[in-house]
Amino acid sequence: MALPKLSKRETATTPTALNSFLKHEGCGVVKLRQANFDSDPKRLVIDVEINRVSASLEIDTGAGKTVIAQASLKKYRLVEYKTVIAVPTFGKKFPTNKFWSLAKLDTLVIGNSVIHTVPVGIKEIPHSDGLLGTSEMHRVGAVLDCAERALYLAPRGPSRGTSDKLAAMLQSNGFTQVPLRLNSDQHLEVDCSIDGVSSTMLVDTGSQFTFVDESIGTKAGVIMKQSKTEVRGSDNAPRSIGRVRKLAIGDFEIQNADICFVDLKKADHPSTYLLGISELASNSAIIDVAGLSIYLRHPQ
Repeated sequence: MALPKLSKRETATTPTALNSFLKHEGCGVVKLRQANFDSDPKRLVIDVEINRVSASLEIDTGAGKTVIAQASLKKYRLVEYKTVIAVPTFGKKFPTNKFWSLAKLDTLVIGNSVIHTVPVGIKEIPHSDGLLGTSEMHRVGAVLDCAERALYLAPRGPSRGTSDKLAAMLQSNGFTQVPLRLNSDQHLEVDCSIDGVSSTMLVDTGSQFTFVDESIGTKAGVIMKQSKTEVRGSDNAPRSIGRVRKLAIGDFEIQNADICFVDLKKADHPSTYLLGISELASNSAIIDVAGLSIYLRHPQ
């Protein structure tokens, strides 16, 4: 089969090569909305149904499982089970007064896919009904197009054959394939380097910016300046902005990237660095969640 060519300007609502290819593979597509949760309106939101009630969830590849907002429990008729598992706060030690609660969804409908009996986390989320996490995206064989704001779903579940053909098609169109892996918390990890200093990041569409420990910036010789911008997700941890000459994500290189450096010396998870939606959307990221690959291409 001849490999189709991607248009530079078409959107997910038109028959692009990616859209046509995945539909030919039996996938459905859901158009995503951009949400302005903070000063950078690149966050992605999907309309779903939870227990037959409409909901809006943020697409969050930094969430290992789907999370429902505390304020939406009654809306979806959920029974909350409290735990003693502390909710981690990025850049700070666990707060002693915030703990995970759990619940179970009878049904979660995403496009043309229906998932039954879905365990979810419960926590305070001020900006949406919850977060759609990687576990559920994996179950429906999701492919996420960050730039064109579309989520493709395979009703029959993940397919290695589809992932292999997708890789060939995207690489023929100038995309670089970068392998991902799942860590013990079901988060997507990728190997990176900052001006030659190796690191590991979580691929996190729910993070406004890319976050790295200040020690990496110091080692790489990056000039870091204190940020005056409010950054959601950093929980007021000390942070700076620095321009990196070369941010490498696997074999894909981004020149002159502005990223956020955070003081993680006292954090419980000092290795949790985040590759945020700004870099992902700007470099046309396509994430094959089940196939554990991310595809990147420089702006055309």
